[in-house]
Amino acid sequence: MADTLPHFDYPASLQEFAVNDAEYLRQHPEYNVLCTGVIVFNKEGKLLLVQRAADEKAFPNLWEIPGGKVDDTDETLLHAAVRELKEETGLTATRVLRKVADFTFHDGRPSRPITWQKLIFEVEVEDLNVTLDPVEHQQYLFASEDEVTNDLVGDVKLVYISPPNKNVKLEAFRLQKEAMPS
Repeated sequence: MADTLPHFDYPASLQEFAVNDAEYLRQHPEYNVLCTGVIVFNKEGKLLLVQRAADEKAFPNLWEIPGGKVDDTDETLLHAAVRELKEETGLTATRVLRKVADFTFHDGRPSRPITWQKLIFEVEVEDLNVTLDPVEHQQYLFASEDEVTNDLVGDVKLVYISPPNKNVKLEAFRLQKEAMPS
């Protein structure tokens, strides 16, 4: 799907991520696998969150931002983020604004650990007509900073995969405020 993505823009500050996974991993041998996360805000400044499907093997029913593993067919890491957003939500990114955060996690056997790096980017989208892939996600919502902080949107309790997953969302709000004209 990477070669069918519509054109999107990104600033020169993201040039480091305009390489494919093999090149990035060559430059960063401390990582074995890459994945992306995508931050999308609506006009009210609320963050898009998606709930993993109930029958997902890994982390069913937990809340996250859209994203996933970088494929070897992705032209660049930025393309991977844009592709994952499209696959999981139906949203079309028009611009990658900034890198919000990154964190690492481990899996695999203790004798052969695998180190993942998750790169999180904020994007602008054409519109906010979310269409979830039901195999991966069961519902979505937009949450304010206070709602993310308090892990509650209305009567929906937000439970994340790990503390870094929540911290990324709070960092996205911080950067969004910083970027707003005074």
